[in-house]
Amino acid sequence: MERLSLLVLLFCATSLFAQDFSISGNVVDANNAPLSFVNVLVFEEDATEPFKGTTSNENGSFLLKNLEAKTYKLTFSYMGFKTIEKEVSVSSEESIGTVTLKESTKTLDETVINAKKPTIEKTAGKLVFNVENTSLSVGSTFDLLKKTPGVVVIGESIQIKFQSPEIYINAKRVYLSSSEVVSLLENTDASNIKNIEVITSPSAKYDGATGTVLNINTSRAISIGYKGSVNGSYKQGTFPKYRLGTSHFYKNNWLNFYGSYGFNTRKNLKEDENFIRFFNPDGSTNSIWNSDFKKITRTNAHQANLIADFTLDDKQTISLATTFSINPNETYDNNGFAVIRNAQRAIDSTFTTLSDLGSDTHTLSITGDYKILLNAENSNVTVTANYTDYNNERLQDVATNYNDPAGNLLRENSFSTDADQGTNIFTGQADLTHSFWRGNLKAGVKYSNIDSNSKLHFFDTDMGEMDFNPFLSDDFNYLEKVYAEYINVEQVFNDFSLIVGLRGEYTDVEGRSRTLGETNTNDYFKLFPRVSGQYNFNEKHSAGIAYTKSISRPNYQNLNPFRYFINENNFNEGNPRLVPAISDKIAFNYSYNNIWSFEAYYETIDNSLSALTFQDNEKRTLRNSEANLLRDFQYSFDIQYTPRNLPSWLYFYVVTSTYYLENEFLAVESVPRTYKNHTAGFYGYVYSNFTLSKDRSWTADLSSLYISNIIQGSSNYKNRFFLNLSVRKSFWDNAASITVGVDDIFNTSLNFPVVSKYYNQDNFYTAQTETRLFTVGFKYNFGNARLRDNNRSTTTEETERIN
Repeated sequence: MERLSLLVLLFCATSLFAQDFSISGNVVDANNAPLSFVNVLVFEEDATEPFKGTTSNENGSFLLKNLEAKTYKLTFSYMGFKTIEKEVSVSSEESIGTVTLKESTKTLDETVINAKKPTIEKTAGKLVFNVENTSLSVGSTFDLLKKTPGVVVIGESIQIKFQSPEIYINAKRVYLSSSEVVSLLENTDASNIKNIEVITSPSAKYDGATGTVLNINTSRAISIGYKGSVNGSYKQGTFPKYRLGTSHFYKNNWLNFYGSYGFNTRKNLKEDENFIRFFNPDGSTNSIWNSDFKKITRTNAHQANLIADFTLDDKQTISLATTFSINPNETYDNNGFAVIRNAQRAIDSTFTTLSDLGSDTHTLSITGDYKILLNAENSNVTVTANYTDYNNERLQDVATNYNDPAGNLLRENSFSTDADQGTNIFTGQADLTHSFWRGNLKAGVKYSNIDSNSKLHFFDTDMGEMDFNPFLSDDFNYLEKVYAEYINVEQVFNDFSLIVGLRGEYTDVEGRSRTLGETNTNDYFKLFPRVSGQYNFNEKHSAGIAYTKSISRPNYQNLNPFRYFINENNFNEGNPRLVPAISDKIAFNYSYNNIWSFEAYYETIDNSLSALTFQDNEKRTLRNSEANLLRDFQYSFDIQYTPRNLPSWLYFYVVTSTYYLENEFLAVESVPRTYKNHTAGFYGYVYSNFTLSKDRSWTADLSSLYISNIIQGSSNYKNRFFLNLSVRKSFWDNAASITVGVDDIFNTSLNFPVVSKYYNQDNFYTAQTETRLFTVGFKYNFGNARLRDNNRSTTTEETERIN
């Protein structure tokens, strides 16, 4: 037995030392510039398939380890360059020096677009959707989000796990309102996107306000030269919509410069059907109101981005960036017709409302970054400052005529509102990343200052003159300061990885309303721990657990007590008494062979923020307002399936979620005074990609989503479904592409009622927007094929809460 053990040890040692040789070298282009991401493959003699491979890093170097002493064939391949082969004999540590790749004459000075299939990477608390150079990387980034698994887009609302996520681009928070985020993403071409990270358990590096995170990563520059693109799209729903854009990028050894401009002109239609049943105090029906509402929105939006990255030396870089968007003279033409019936459903009266709203909006964001490398292990310090200026002016005229069943005029009512909101945001932060032991440590501090001022002037215009109404007018000022610090440690212990983080935030808030005659102040300090662990049992099985505590602060507009009128009986209003929501979430995950992925989670939220709809049965009004819920929790079981061994022309994956949602809120217009809303539901998303030609110039995408039931505050809806189909053709030596498709083929995406029915509340609406769209998109790329631009968002976190 002892001899056998000795022989085994000698054999293992001999095998180990026999393979302990390596091959190293550098890959450059004809200008001696290093090439990164070059595929280096190793073949044994007479073999047709490689048995080992790697890619060159940022400085063009590569290293192949654990090679036996023999002769190998190495191939070096890179998009836009000729593939070369080298024969290398290994008997010791072998350096082959510099390998020079020559550009392919067929693709010289052309930007190559080789369409790949999108892939999914799933780890604990994060899904990475890789889309660079895939058939999905056409159109706008907002369109791309609609096809991202785990992301639900309803109108302009982006949701992950039934929550509005914090939006990050290249790990930097986007400080824009929800409508401004949509405008930004609609003006960002999807071909600039590398991947999309859907993060359900974010680390302490992210702000404490992040329960879920959507991080959009753009491509990086890796070569010297110039490239540019022009793109456009045409969409046809009820009305046509156009988008035109261009981007340009230049890089040399010390400068990365990026500039882009986008223009959107849109005419959108939204049609609502509304139902309200008003009650008498004894619970009997008083009246039934049925109304049809039609809104036509005209938008001409401009957006420009400038980004300059300066390399001071091999350790220091400075970045300056600005984003400017303007949406001048956006108009909303609202027309409503309502029929009022008595309890016996006989027509009592009708009314017609004409409401015109004009809006001017501009946003300017300026960001500066300084980064210094501390050592060769990529430890670094980054200092960032951002200033955002947002301004929105709105003028609304509302006129209502009431008529008897015969059409005779009973009375008239008209008024005007003039609103102005200005918000200034400054943020500054410093972050340290330090590599140590088997992982890294990240720590940082952050300061943010928000100053938002809003004014609303209300005028009665019944008598043909504008009479100022001080009781319905207001000045609202909101001041917020946040001081934050965090530490986050990531370590890998063989098959076990651990992330532990803690974030602390002190917040000082003051809100002043002139009409209410009150000043609301609130200051608090909160700690937000975040812990996750993942264990790999073997190559096929892994499991993990994660816990996250986070905060959700109300948007500035929701704190504003102003009213936006659909008609004089139906309006939206803010709530200056809102307080932040605190959530606790724990999740368990298991993965099998990178084919099956399972996750179960439970989340509870204190003072959850949600929109509530209340009908006042005495005044016959319907109001929508943000409120803090008394109780809110959910749990879910999610499955992701990505099969292997499919034909080379097919790619396919499925994402499902089976869940239960429950909340409880204060029913201010009812007795009892509280109500519990709950539902079980199912979410399913299926995506398929088809390669239709041998040269891969023809591809097609088919995607479908279904949601059975969802609740939001006091409302619930069910049976949302859509099916999208698109076909893409690349041509001109793959420098250009055309995409043709139809979104929401069966026009079912929003064709469902949103219902609020409990106690003495009975109302619903069905909102139908232009979701079925025929789309044609075109993009042409020119310049250096090897360039990846430095396009990224430079906006910050707090701006996202403007609206």
